[in-house]
Amino acid sequence: MKLYKLLPIAEQELYDSARFYKERSDGLGEQLLIDFESVMERLGQYPESGPRVSRRLRVARLRDFPYDVIYHIERERILVVAFGHQSRKPGYWRGRL
Repeated sequence: MKLYKLLPIAEQELYDSARFYKERSDGLGEQLLIDFESVMERLGQYPESGPRVSRRLRVARLRDFPYDVIYHIERERILVVAFGHQSRKPGYWRGRL
């Protein structure tokens, strides 16, 4: 099973999103983080399960929230390049890797 690491900018996107949901409803921000962890657990076991969005990057969708995890499979880990809302400008994360 592969571990994961977030780029600092992806980590900020994740926590900003969790904070946004927390401010709207108690417990909702935590639920977003649980959903994220669930996706990362699946990717740890099946890293190639997400479809390619470029030559080096893949995408995985959260189950209960409109967010995508953009990631790169490295030898020892999964590198999360972006955590983006599905309505955000497509490909805004290109050039991060």
